[in-house]
Amino acid sequence: MLLATGALAWTGSADGAEVIEANLEVVGRSDLGGGGSLGDVTVVGTTAIVGMDATFPPGGGCPPPSVVKVVDIKDPRKPRVAATIPIPQGMTPDDVESASIATAAFTGDLVALAVAPLPGPCGDGMERFVAYHNVTDPARPQFLSRAAGCRNCGPGRSSVSLATRADGRVLAATVDASGSGVAVDDVSDPSRPAAVGRWKVPPPSAGRQTGDCLPTSPFLGVELHDDGEGAVVVLTDGRVYDLDLSDPSQAPAAEPAPAPDDAPGRAGTQVAIVPLVNRTIAIVSEEGLDAACADPPAAQGMRVLSVERGGAPREESPVRFPGAVAPGRLVASGALAYVAWRQDGLRVVDFGQVRPRTVAQFRPAQADVVGVGLLPEHVVVTDRASGLYVLERPDEGGARAAFWSQFLSVLPYLGFAIMASAAALVPRLVTAWARSGAGAPTPAPERRRPA
Repeated sequence: MLLATGALAWTGSADGAEVIEANLEVVGRSDLGGGGSLGDVTVVGTTAIVGMDATFPPGGGCPPPSVVKVVDIKDPRKPRVAATIPIPQGMTPDDVESASIATAAFTGDLVALAVAPLPGPCGDGMERFVAYHNVTDPARPQFLSRAAGCRNCGPGRSSVSLATRADGRVLAATVDASGSGVAVDDVSDPSRPAAVGRWKVPPPSAGRQTGDCLPTSPFLGVELHDDGEGAVVVLTDGRVYDLDLSDPSQAPAAEPAPAPDDAPGRAGTQVAIVPLVNRTIAIVSEEGLDAACADPPAAQGMRVLSVERGGAPREESPVRFPGAVAPGRLVASGALAYVAWRQDGLRVVDFGQVRPRTVAQFRPAQADVVGVGLLPEHVVVTDRASGLYVLERPDEGGARAAFWSQFLSVLPYLGFAIMASAAALVPRLVTAWARSGAGAPTPAPERRRPA
């Protein structure tokens, strides 16, 4: 549900915390019982899975073991923690992904957790991995398997994406901070993930280095196309690849979109894929900057690239807001991108317009929005400090609406062109008609002969 555009409504939550609401209405909220900072969120069925970031104690030392919280949101007005999934000591859940799947080996709600070591001595010697859990019954999550990871991969974060192909296979694409590449696994039987392919990241060419000016948490990001036939990969040096995975066992040859001219500070980490009527675009969040960046850009935002499977993505006009902080996690549906924009809250950006624009926003008090997921009628948002929110989901209209919105957006320009053409052509046509009429003989009246 959308409130009046631009209007601000002040509401109070159950615990008295003040919430600033712009355009999107809050349906329910929970602090999930505390116990640390909320991280990423994914939604499957009527269940939200929330990673809890490890919190280092003020006096130093290593943080206590982290968890992932399984939240029942059957009643969106009263989200409640149904269970927790423990994370090993010295590790943290970097990325969470989910899907409802139905294969010969498994039918239900599947969650993939990309788990990585903590920085410094707290995570020394720990191995990165992806863990698969069955959350069909949110009160009783079941561990299924752990995909092979890597040890001593270096600093940074991990990423995982799931998709079901037309042939019924379920694929998982995973990357990590080792920079070596993307692993593609068949998780049709999630209790036995099977490696089916791997793509190795090419070394950067001369002139594509960004020096020490990199995101504060460098890592690769990967997002499978909905059909599982391709994947968009983003690198911290600004390169973006669109891989052809029609045969995932064959290493795809892919050309990158080169880093933009202002590449320092424009590195990407999070990515979403938006199929529009006439093209498919990849939206890449520009990550926060390291202190080594001497001249940071005036605005952070999203890179927009047209993608064609296996070809080099083409850079389009970016979406940036002056003074805005760097965006983070984003998910897409229809022509809308839902972006967890940290201190700016949740932004809903419509890419079905000629010029993308923000159509809705939600910002809690002292916002630090880091996660977003979608239900059929609601949006689930995680704020690092204040908890999980369930919001009314705005109308999207689907592909037809995206087409008409683009058409209607172009119509004023077409009208101007038509009027300008008419202004130039009509006088010429009138003159031509006048000349044509002046030079034509006038027929004389026919004389009737007497009978």
